Amino acid sequence: MSVEWRLRPEPGPGAEAVVLPVHSGDLPRSLSPAFLAGSGFTGAVGQSLQLPGDPVTVLLGCGPRGDLDRAAVRGAAARLARAVAGYRHLALRPPSADLGPLVEGYLLGGYRFAGYRTTGAEPPDQRIDVLAVDRPEARAGLFAGRRLGEAVLLARDLVNEPGGVLTPRVFAERAVEVAAGAGLECEVWDTDRIAAERLGGLLGVARGSLEPPRLVRLGYRPPRSARPGQAAGSARRIALVGKGVTFDAGGLSLKPNAQLVDMKADMAGAAAVLGAMSVLADLGCPVAVDGWLPLTENMPNADPARIGDVLRMRNGRTVEIRNADAEGRLILADALVLAGESRPDTIIDIATLTDAAAVALGRRIAALMGTDPALTGRLQSAGARAGEPNWPLPLPEVYRARLGSGVADLVNYTIGTRHGTALLAGLFLREFVPDGLPWAHLDIQGTALADTDEGEWTPGATGFGVRTLVELLTSGG
Repeated sequence: MSVEWRLRPEPGPGAEAVVLPVHSGDLPRSLSPAFLAGSGFTGAVGQSLQLPGDPVTVLLGCGPRGDLDRAAVRGAAARLARAVAGYRHLALRPPSADLGPLVEGYLLGGYRFAGYRTTGAEPPDQRIDVLAVDRPEARAGLFAGRRLGEAVLLARDLVNEPGGVLTPRVFAERAVEVAAGAGLECEVWDTDRIAAERLGGLLGVARGSLEPPRLVRLGYRPPRSARPGQAAGSARRIALVGKGVTFDAGGLSLKPNAQLVDMKADMAGAAAVLGAMSVLADLGCPVAVDGWLPLTENMPNADPARIGDVLRMRNGRTVEIRNADAEGRLILADALVLAGESRPDTIIDIATLTDAAAVALGRRIAALMGTDPALTGRLQSAGARAGEPNWPLPLPEVYRARLGSGVADLVNYTIGTRHGTALLAGLFLREFVPDGLPWAHLDIQGTALADTDEGEWTPGATGFGVRTLVELLTSGG
C-alpha cells in the first residue's frame, strides 16, 4: 500500500471519509452520552468511531488535550491507519500543527509485509488530504514524517525477507541501491578483500556457510549549509556499526527449531543503520556519518569454525570460540576496529546480540551500554523522543576476568553461567574500541520483532533503532 499526502483547505472531491480529532473530556455534543457509552468511545488515544454518512465521519481519539505530545499523535495515527485501511481517499484534520508525527505514525501503523502471500486482498493505495494551510512548515512536516516512516519501513522490509532470499550478497546489493538513491558513499568488500583486511572474526563465522560474506561501508557527508559556523570538513563524524547475520543457525552450536524461526532477523542492526543513513541527506543531518555493515550467515555446513578454534581479529587480538552461537560479537569486533581506525568522534553499534537483554528489559525496551555517560545519555534521550526507549546497563570491570582464555586473549562466551551474559557481551565488544573513544552499544534483541499490533508496531519486524539513530544524528550527534 502506498499513501499520497496532500495539503488542502477542505476535503477534495471523492473523499470517502473525514477524520476529525477528538479529545477525551471534549466529546462531540451532537452525540448523546448513551450512544457514546454504547459505542465504548471515550476519546482515548487511538480509539476511533465511524459514523455513517457521505462522506463517513471518523472520530479519532487523541486523549486529554493537555497530553497531546508527539508520542500521542504517532500512536493515534498508527491505530487510525489500521481502522481506515479499506478507504482509498481520506480527508484528515490534523490534531496538531506538527505534521511529522502524524505521517510517521500512520505509515508505521499501516505497514504489512505481504510479499509472499497469494491469497487475501491487498489494502488499496490511499490518498490523504491533510486539512491544513499549505505553508512551508506544513510541507516540511509532511516530508520529514514521510521520509522517516519510509526509512523504518525499509528496515522492516529487509528484516522480514526470508534468510534464503536476503543473503549477504543480496543485502549488499540492496545497500548499493539505497546508497545511490540517498547520495551516500558505498563500498562493498568481497571475501578476498575481507581476507586481505584481516577480518578474522567475520571470516571465521562465514566459514560454515556456502554463502560468501560481505562488508559494506557507507558514508554520509553533510553539505556546508547543513553545518553553519563550521569550517569546511570540520563536521563531527560518527561511526555506526550494525550486526548483519542474515540467518543465524548457531553454527556448530546449532539452535533448536523453535529458536530458528526468527533467525532471519539477526541482521536487524545492519538494517537499522542502512535505514537511518538513507534519510540523512533529506533531513539535513549536520554531522558526518560512516556506516559499517559486516554481513554473513552463521551455518553448520561446509567448514564451520570448531569449538576451541582461535580466531585472529583485525587488531591482532585472538579469540577462542567457546560457543559458535555467540557469533555476532565476533563480526562486530572486526567492524568496531575498522570504525575506530577511521578516527570518528563517536562509535555506536546496534545489534540483536543477547537473549539476556530481552529477558531483562522485555520486548519494548532496548539495552544500552557504553563508555561515555554523555553519549549514553544522549542516546537515551533520543530514544525517548523517537518512541524507541532504551535503558542503560553497566559494564562492570569486575566481570572482565570472565572473558579470559587459557589459549587466547579472550573467549567469545563464558560457559557455565546464565548470569550477566548481556554485560559480558558488552565487555567483549569494548575490547575492540580504541581507548578514550566514546562508544555505545544498543542491544535490540528484544525489540527487533513484534507479534501483535501495538501502536506503531505491527507483526514482524519493527525497524527499531532507525528513529533513535536519526533523532540523535539530525540533532547533532
